[in-house]
Amino acid sequence: MAKEQFQQELKTMLEAGSGNSSITELLDKLTGLIRQHQDTFLAVTNSYRLTTTDSGITRAFALESGVYRELTDADTTDVTIIGKEQHLLAVFNKKLNPAMALLTGKIKVKGDLGALNTLASYL
Repeated sequence: MAKEQFQQELKTMLEAGSGNSSITELLDKLTGLIRQHQDTFLAVTNSYRLTTTDSGITRAFALESGVYRELTDADTTDVTIIGKEQHLLAVFNKKLNPAMALLTGKIKVKGDLGALNTLASYL
C-alpha cells in the first residue's frame, strides 16, 4: 500500500509539472517525496547519482534501509545515470522509454544495474 501511495503522489507530481520543470526542480520534488515516504523504501540500500552532460547538474543520494541521505560530488555511488537534461526529463516524464534511451545512447548507466532496477521499480 505504501508503494502504491508513493507512486500515485509521484504521478500527480509529474502531471502537475506537465513537462515544464527543470531537472533541478524535478529532482528537488522527487527527493522530497522520497524523504516523505522513507518507510516505503525500507528494503532499499543503494546510492544513486544523476548527471547531465549539457548543463553540468549532478545530484547524488543514498537510501540506507530507506533512510534518505544526500551525497556530495566526492562520494561514490552504486549507479550513475548520465545524459542530456532534455533526455533525462523525457524519461522522467514518460515521454521517452528508458530502455530505448539506453539503446540509442541518449542516456548511459554506469555501475550496478540491479541498484537502478530496484529504484526504477518504485518509479
